[in-house]
Amino acid sequence: MENRPFIDKGMQWLVLAYVLAFSVLMFLTNHGDFVLWLNDRHTTFGDFFFRYWTHVGDGVLLGIVALYFLLTNLYRFYYMLIAIALQTVFVHIFKQWLFAGEPRPKTFFAEQLDHLNFVDGVNVRGFDSFPSGHTASAFTLAFVLISICKNKTLNVSFFIAAVLVGISRVYILQHFLRDIYIGSVFGVLAALLAWYIMKPYTDRPKLQNGLLKKK
Repeated sequence: MENRPFIDKGMQWLVLAYVLAFSVLMFLTNHGDFVLWLNDRHTTFGDFFFRYWTHVGDGVLLGIVALYFLLTNLYRFYYMLIAIALQTVFVHIFKQWLFAGEPRPKTFFAEQLDHLNFVDGVNVRGFDSFPSGHTASAFTLAFVLISICKNKTLNVSFFIAAVLVGISRVYILQHFLRDIYIGSVFGVLAALLAWYIMKPYTDRPKLQNGLLKKK
């Protein structure tokens, strides 16, 4: 695989801007403020778009990309597999152990349900809010692809796609701002650690082939 940094300087600045923006937003607002603000701005298009876009982070796409790598490039397959495993462990520890039962917006705003807009067709859960597994999955996928792809436009698109998954989780009342923020951090961290784990095997010729490209 390419002997280059995990992400280029342009993406590093973009990630830094994202981290700073979300950190400031969480510092200046109370828990749940962003949920209410975004919920007040529901639109017909937003309901349709975010209802379906949120599925980008449900793990199916991760599996499809991993399968593609299995067939074409074993290095990338193992890289993806390790990243998925790490992200799953991070989210599981926090969601099921450290913060088990953490209320989601539906429960947190139980006395204001009549004033909230729910997207039709979305089964809104009440607990295990922190962190957002969908956001973690989306950022894991995005940063695995960003670390592989050399096209800057595509890389920015991958990043924006992952951010929109996080926003979708708040829009459809599944998570709070902090949930998607930490979920995104876990996703990036999982991809970064997997990249370092696999880095010593970069030049292994056999790993550059997949099941369909054996030599």
